[in-house]
Amino acid sequence: MTPRIRARIIRAACPAAVAAALLAPAAAAPATAAAPAVVIGIGDQNPAFFSDPRFASLGLTEARYIVPWNTAITRDGRWRAQTRQWLAAAKAAGVTPLVSFTGTGYSSPKVSDYVRAVRTFLHDFPSVKRFTAWNEPDWIYRSLARQPQLAATYYDVLQSSCHSCLVVAGDVYLPAPQLGPWLKAYTRALHHHPQAWALHDYYDVRDHVTSQLRTLQRYTRGSIWLDETGGVEHRGHWQRESPAAAAANERYLFSLPQRFPRISRIYHYQWQVTTRDGWDSALVAFDGRVRPAYNLLRSLVRKQPYAIKKPPYAIAR
Repeated sequence: MTPRIRARIIRAACPAAVAAALLAPAAAAPATAAAPAVVIGIGDQNPAFFSDPRFASLGLTEARYIVPWNTAITRDGRWRAQTRQWLAAAKAAGVTPLVSFTGTGYSSPKVSDYVRAVRTFLHDFPSVKRFTAWNEPDWIYRSLARQPQLAATYYDVLQSSCHSCLVVAGDVYLPAPQLGPWLKAYTRALHHHPQAWALHDYYDVRDHVTSQLRTLQRYTRGSIWLDETGGVEHRGHWQRESPAAAAANERYLFSLPQRFPRISRIYHYQWQVTTRDGWDSALVAFDGRVRPAYNLLRSLVRKQPYAIKKPPYAIAR
C-alpha cells in the first residue's frame, strides 16, 4: 500500500479504500510438467479502472480493495460511500472483490471493537465473501506489528463471524529475516486453520529472489495468494526503476508459480498511478499511456494457456 494512501487513512482516522484486483488466467506450465492454475488480478483504489477498455480486454474477473477496519461503524460516511461505489463498479464489470481491512492510525483496535466493525460490514455488504483480516499487520510503524498474536485474533474472529467466507491469513510484507519470527508467533496464536495465505513479495520481486516466499512456505500450509505485488518503479527510498526494468521484475514475478506450486493467485498492484510522488507500480502511466508491464501481462493472458474463467470457489470452514 502506498505511503500516500496510508497517510490518507491516518489523517481521516476512519475507513479508507484501497484497491482492486482482477482475476483471470492461470500461469502456463513447461511442456514436461503441468503448472498450477494461477488466477491473475489487479489492485487499485480508484474504481475508474473497471471501465477502462484496456482492463476489460484482459478478461479478468476479480479485484482487491482495502478498507479501514471501522468503515461500517464510523460516523463519517465518506468511506462507506466510496466502498459502495467501488463495489458497484466491480459488480458492473463482472468482478468479484477481495476486501482487506486496514488501520486508521498507528494504534490497533480492541478485539471487541474490531468484532463489531467487521460484523457490521458483513451485514452491510453481504455480497463480499473474500477477505483478509488486516492489510500488512507486520507494518513496522503500527503497534500491531509488535503484536502478532492480536493480528491472529483478528483473523480468527473474522473467520468465525462468516462461515461462508474465505478469509485469507497473513497479508504480510516484511523482508524474510524479520518475517520468519513474526509468522512463527502469528501461526502459533491462530485457532483456525487457514486455507490460504497472503503475501506482498515486493522485496523478492525487486531482487529476483525467493526469500519471502520460502519463509512463508516454511511456516504455513495451504495456497499462497500474492495479493499485492508487482514490479515497482518508485517506492519511497528505493532506487527508481525504469519502465523496462519494472516489466522485467513483472516477468520474474509470473515465473514464480512454476517453482512454487502453492501460489494460486497473483494480484498486481496498481492499475494507474495518480500522483508523481510516493508509490508507483502502475501498469498505466500518469499520462494514460500503457507501460511495458501492461503489455507483458496482456501477452501472458492472451498467449499462455490460461483458463480464462473463474476458478473453483473454496469456502473456508
